[in-house]
Amino acid sequence: MNAASDTSSGRENHLKKGSKVSPYEALIAGSLSGAIARGIIAPLDTIKIRLQLQIQGYDTYKGASKTFVSICKNEGVKALWKGNVPAEILYILYGAIQFTSYSALSKALSEFEKNNRNLFTISNSTHSLIAGSGSGLASTFFTYPFDLLRTRLAANSEAHFLSMSSTIKSIYEMHGIGGFCKGLTPGLLSVASSTGLMFWSYELAREFSNNYKDVIPFLEGFCGFIAGATAKGLTFPLDTLRKRIQMLSKTRDIDQNSIKAIQLCKTILKNEGIFGFYKGFSISILKSAPTSAISLFTYEYSLSAIKEFTSKHKKL
Repeated sequence: MNAASDTSSGRENHLKKGSKVSPYEALIAGSLSGAIARGIIAPLDTIKIRLQLQIQGYDTYKGASKTFVSICKNEGVKALWKGNVPAEILYILYGAIQFTSYSALSKALSEFEKNNRNLFTISNSTHSLIAGSGSGLASTFFTYPFDLLRTRLAANSEAHFLSMSSTIKSIYEMHGIGGFCKGLTPGLLSVASSTGLMFWSYELAREFSNNYKDVIPFLEGFCGFIAGATAKGLTFPLDTLRKRIQMLSKTRDIDQNSIKAIQLCKTILKNEGIFGFYKGFSISILKSAPTSAISLFTYEYSLSAIKEFTSKHKKL
């Protein structure tokens, strides 16, 4: 049996160690996965950001459902898609870079293991963890300014919509080029660990679904949900820290000089306690689980379609 085949459904697991995916295939499938995932979960993302950015004593929103009602009532239903333009660009670029770099790193890691097989071997899940973490670093590094813009626009609670151009101008005038990199360090740590854990848990879930496919039908369909929930659950405080730093210039009770992540951690702990890092956690899980599921599902099936299309045209 091919190392990358999936016995549970007869389709190939393109993320498993040993799978063969070309750069252009990963690029196209990754872009599609990002675009589709973002289009579906945009409102949940806006609600999550609003809850994450609340400071103790200025709590405007009380829970996900009330936040949803408040936004629709005070800003209109369209406000749930605030920041969607940079977010779509972010997700498309992120998906493309993430899966392309994952494929490249996975291939390089397999070659490295092959050349050193007398010294050690790497399990499938560990392989996915390493390649996933590396792909998270690469994709975050190259798309971070769009993440910052998405956060700024989605956090705007005014009835009017801020334009992307005016937001870019405002950030540049206030902080210069460096303003577009606020929160990059915790962002890299957050996304690298989250992405690595997502691919790791996805691989473990796929292996588990293969072993118990006769006992628990349709388990494979939940692998993406399990991966997303696991990754977000373990890395959420870093995500909150990243969002807070991105909005630091608009935060009322945090000194502008306290931009370092450690200083901000102390401020959050002092003013809000440990739960300050978990604001918006429930809606984040509700968002991350389907996002990962949709992203991984779209990537896998897009690749299958691309490979089938390419194979048919080669025969012509």
